Amino acid sequence: MLGNFERNMQASATSNEFYRLLVRRTLLLVSLYLLTFKISMTDFIVFDPDIGWHLAAGKWIVEQGTLPATDPFSQYGQGKEWVAYSWLFELLVYGLVKLFGDFGLVIYVAVLTTGITTALLLLIRKLEPNPGFVIGLTALGLMAMAPSLMTPRPWLFSLLFFIIELDILLSVHRENNSRYLLMLPVLFMVWANLHIQFIYGLFVAGVFLVEPVIEASFKKPFSVKAITASFEIKSWLVLLGCFLVTLVNPYHIKLWWTIFETIRQQGPYAYVMELQAMTFRSITDWVVLGLTVGGAYLLGQTKKIRPFLAIIFLVGLFISFRTIRDGWFITLSALMIIASSHPIPSISERYHIQKSHILITTLVISVFFMIWIPKKNLTNVGLAETAAKQYPMDAVNFIKSHHFSGPLFNDYTWGGFLIRYLPEFKVSVDGRSNLHGDERLDQSIKTWGGDKSWFNDPELANAKLVIAALNMPLTSLLKLDKRFELVYEDAVATVFIAKSAHE
Repeated sequence: MLGNFERNMQASATSNEFYRLLVRRTLLLVSLYLLTFKISMTDFIVFDPDIGWHLAAGKWIVEQGTLPATDPFSQYGQGKEWVAYSWLFELLVYGLVKLFGDFGLVIYVAVLTTGITTALLLLIRKLEPNPGFVIGLTALGLMAMAPSLMTPRPWLFSLLFFIIELDILLSVHRENNSRYLLMLPVLFMVWANLHIQFIYGLFVAGVFLVEPVIEASFKKPFSVKAITASFEIKSWLVLLGCFLVTLVNPYHIKLWWTIFETIRQQGPYAYVMELQAMTFRSITDWVVLGLTVGGAYLLGQTKKIRPFLAIIFLVGLFISFRTIRDGWFITLSALMIIASSHPIPSISERYHIQKSHILITTLVISVFFMIWIPKKNLTNVGLAETAAKQYPMDAVNFIKSHHFSGPLFNDYTWGGFLIRYLPEFKVSVDGRSNLHGDERLDQSIKTWGGDKSWFNDPELANAKLVIAALNMPLTSLLKLDKRFELVYEDAVATVFIAKSAHE
């Protein structure tokens, strides 16, 4: 009797511990995904200045049944070669918006950020055995990458694919099995048609393959034979294959020319917000810095430093602290170092995510999603109202109803919006900096900023229609300019027409 009683008590205690563990780990998982949606589900989805031309490009591709060879959207780009390097992304988001309205952009961001969160969680889980640390590091990574997660841009695919690539390379290293590398060409073939930051992935793959060579070079005694033996020909052939499959796109080698042009261009770093350096006026910048310092400290404390981690960390310092947009590179590099600071767990020691955790988390997040969307006004009606506070929606409707003629003169930040909502006119400039070039963009910024050269801007002088933000310096100047007449004004925008056109 006593033995049965003790066994029952032990079973009850075990059961209670199981349910406590289930509740704790489920709450951790739910909190992580709630953080993901809190970061990404914001009205900035419709504030993004470039999504307009991306959607217009997707629409153009569907209607024409081919990809553009020259620019169809701007005055300057007429007849000039233009590579729509994110064409697959543009088809995807256009399809979503066609089916669901602008809410399709919310769906895109929600699905991609969920994928990024899951991929990062699974990656860190392979390096860190403690569930609390796994969730905590993943959460810090999401906070650090927040500026990139709240926009409906193709770089969300780059983030996701970069994490997947790190996971593949980790499996190759841990299991000493190069067959995992065969997944990379497929990854890069898709990646190259979605976003040009696949070049970061190629760089990381190259560093991974050169790591054994570096290690062999520093071994004592020095041996040329050991260095030669460290070259795995099959692995390097896979890397070559990864490069070659990036040419499997409608533009082939021209895609790489666009990449080189973009790398050489320096102008946008001065005035495009996402390309500027961190200002450390937001918590996300400080989280990036904290992870970077933590990664650097742990890297320095390591007795045997892996060249792979050291190199991508050092390169990440340059890439990420140069531009906010690429803060994710140093974030992921630092997370790899921090999570690797403990002995890597075996498969049996890993944080095991049970089906019950996944089911409960999915249910909670689904309920949260249904509550959060109307609360944050992320419905189609709400998104339109939000966009109208930032962009000249009413001014565009006014222009359409009055049948004004061009050429149109517009600001850089409104170009994408006007390409989408005012397709009757070719814009003077938009966010495709590699098309317009540093000189034109610099002149546009100066003109709209009221620089002393504004009056002699040839594109402004030639314009028959100007749509301007109410608070721009040029707007005040145009109200005094005898060449133009103010015909519309609201709380967001003004519309001017050339007096010669009116007369």
